[in-house]
Amino acid sequence: MSEFNKENSNNIPKELYSEYEDRPFHTCTRCGETLVDYTEGYHIAKIFKKGEAIFEYALCFSCHADMISEFSADSRIALENFYRENMNQSMGLAGCCLCNAQRSQFDDEEYSIGAMCMGMDMMDGFIICSQCMEKSNSLISSKTRGVWEDFINENFPGVPANALPSPGKLGVI
Repeated sequence: MSEFNKENSNNIPKELYSEYEDRPFHTCTRCGETLVDYTEGYHIAKIFKKGEAIFEYALCFSCHADMISEFSADSRIALENFYRENMNQSMGLAGCCLCNAQRSQFDDEEYSIGAMCMGMDMMDGFIICSQCMEKSNSLISSKTRGVWEDFINENFPGVPANALPSPGKLGVI
């Protein structure tokens, strides 16, 4: 098991650290796997509202892929098409990857931020503004909402699933 070393964490921006632990995410929210040792990488997702993180999780690649495979085919296809048609990967963490709005335009509103990481390195990061989160959320089927509710109930006990963002808001595909 690896220990956290602040000297090696420069490549993952602090805003992608766990708010709860005040350090980079250490384990997968779903299976408990140590993330920095997970050779296939991992996904970090956070929701910010008025500059404060209100929801966060990290999933190893296996758990992330497993969760997406549980989504309905209609949701997966709709979200994949939406992201493929609209995503500007060059935005990174500077603005919304779907509508190209600069971060300063929505930084004090709700937005999601995500990243694919490998060890202590961020391989790719993105932000989705609240308007684009709502658009992607509208593509989610009731089956996919159920999968998300199960994920919330299993990993965030005591928090009602409808109090937390949907998978469309987090850009999980």
